[in-house]
Amino acid sequence: MKVHTIEIEKPLKEVYRAFNDPSNLPRWIQGLQRTEPISGTPGEVGSVSKQIYLERGRTIEMIETITDREPGRSFAGTLETPGMNATMRVEFQDRGAKTILRFSGDFEPCSLMMRVMLPFMKGAISKRQVGDLNKFKQLVEAGEL
Repeated sequence: MKVHTIEIEKPLKEVYRAFNDPSNLPRWIQGLQRTEPISGTPGEVGSVSKQIYLERGRTIEMIETITDREPGRSFAGTLETPGMNATMRVEFQDRGAKTILRFSGDFEPCSLMMRVMLPFMKGAISKRQVGDLNKFKQLVEAGEL
């Protein structure tokens, strides 16, 4: 499981609010076009939503299920696609005027092709996650989320 940690120069309350606002997601997650609720209350444990991405001219749909949520502390879920499943966890630490955000994720291939490709994709996935987190940090610190 890969872990990424960033320090954001904003209080926890602001960071957590910005992170949990679904309308903000396409602004900082590369390729995400929109999120469509399927069931449950969005952002709450047990809720299910469809995330629609545009990747190299192709539409990719992921099903996200929220598995854990402690307001102001953590958020966890799963993402399912036809070829791969992922688990993710985000933890928030209050540092007064700053917030530490720790993201961890793990991937499990569901097809033979993905089992073969995943070792080659892990570096690109990690780089993308870091890029998304840095974009989030930049937007939050600029007061744009």
